[in-house]
Amino acid sequence: MPNPTHRSSLPVPPPVSSPFTVKGTHRTRESGRISESVPLFQSLNSLFPRGVADCSLKCSIGLIYLALHLTLNWGGIPVASARPLLAQVDDSPLDSEPLNSQSVDLSPEIIEGSPVLQRWLQEVPNVLEEIRNDPSFRTRVRVGYAQVTSSDDGSGVNVGVEDLFIGGTGLTVSGDYFAGSGGFSGGGAQLRYYVLPLGGYFNLAPVVGYRHVEGESYSTSGVELGGRAMLVLSRTGGADLSLGYSVVGIGGDQTVGLGTFAVGYAITPEFRLSTDIRRHDADGDNDTRFGIGLEWMPRF
Repeated sequence: MPNPTHRSSLPVPPPVSSPFTVKGTHRTRESGRISESVPLFQSLNSLFPRGVADCSLKCSIGLIYLALHLTLNWGGIPVASARPLLAQVDDSPLDSEPLNSQSVDLSPEIIEGSPVLQRWLQEVPNVLEEIRNDPSFRTRVRVGYAQVTSSDDGSGVNVGVEDLFIGGTGLTVSGDYFAGSGGFSGGGAQLRYYVLPLGGYFNLAPVVGYRHVEGESYSTSGVELGGRAMLVLSRTGGADLSLGYSVVGIGGDQTVGLGTFAVGYAITPEFRLSTDIRRHDADGDNDTRFGIGLEWMPRF
C-alpha cells in the first residue's frame, strides 16, 4: 500500500493554461507579433525623408509598445522588453546634413516659390534657438492724436518710433515727439536693453535717454532714467502691453516723473491700433495725457 505521506506518490495536477501563469509563452507570442510589424513600418518609413522617417518609425513603435505595456500589465501580464525590437530600427541620430531637392522629391518650381524651404535645403536651422531669440515684438512707427485731460487746449499730434533693434541684440532705440497746444509739448529718445530672451512673452528693460517735457507750469530737459516691462499677448506684434516709468531732469532744478501704459493690437499683418496713457508728475503739478494712434510695423 503506498505511503500517503510520500511526495512522489501524490498525483501531479496538470499545468493551468492561465495567461497569468504562462508568462513565457505569452511573452514570446507578443514579441513575435510586434516583430512582425517591423517590416510594415519600414515600408512606410521609405515614404518619408530620412530624418523624418527615422523619427516617425521610432515614435510609432514606441507608442505601440506603450499601449501593449499598459493594456497587458493592467491585466497582470508583463509584456516583453522592446529593446530587441528597437534594435532592429536604424538607431542613428537625425540627419544633421542639409537636405537637397532630390531627397525631398519636390519640383524646382515649388522650391523656388518657398523661401522657407530654400533655407531648410541650405541648412537645417536650430528652431528652438530661433524661438528663444527671435523677437516676439516688432519695430513700430506711430502717428496719432493725444489729449491732455487736465486742459481743453492741450491736444496735438504724437509721432514716434518704438524699439528699432540694433543688430541681433536686445538693444533698441526709441523716440517720440508731441506737438500740442496750450503750452504742452515734449519729446525725447531712449535706449532700451531687454535683459530676457527676446522670444519670450515677458521682458524687462532698463531705459536711459534724453527728454524735454513742457506743461502749463513746468518745463524741464535732461537725462532720462527708468525701466520698462513688456507683456506679449500675441507674437510678432499681434498684441502686447507695456508699462514704464522714468525720471527726467535728474540733478537739475526740476525733475518730472513720467509713467506710461500702452496697449497695441494688430488689425493687419503690417498695421495695428495703439492707445497710451502718460502721467507727468512735476513738483506740485500733475498732468495726464491720453493718446490713440496707428502703428506701422516694417519688415527689415
